[in-house]
Amino acid sequence: MGKVVLDVSMSLDGFTAGPNVREAEPMGDGGERLHAWMAAKGPDGEIDAAVRREVDAAVGATIIGRRTFDLGLGSWGGTPWPGVPASW
Repeated sequence: MGKVVLDVSMSLDGFTAGPNVREAEPMGDGGERLHAWMAAKGPDGEIDAAVRREVDAAVGATIIGRRTFDLGLGSWGGTPWPGVPASW
């Protein structure tokens, strides 16, 4: 049997993107700050990056919300995990 894992960065007040989400800013205004840890920024950056690499290596397929897929197409080329099957 397969395993399903939910993986999302969220602010303490429950947001996953900044305000004004649109095609030019798929994460909204300032939304990239929620995901900066994945780019190894900050005092524990290399630890965060190592954890992210480990999680990404185990991804077999992704399920992405349609709006996220549509808005991320330009920056991701269709999926945040290139070469991994994605459904929306």
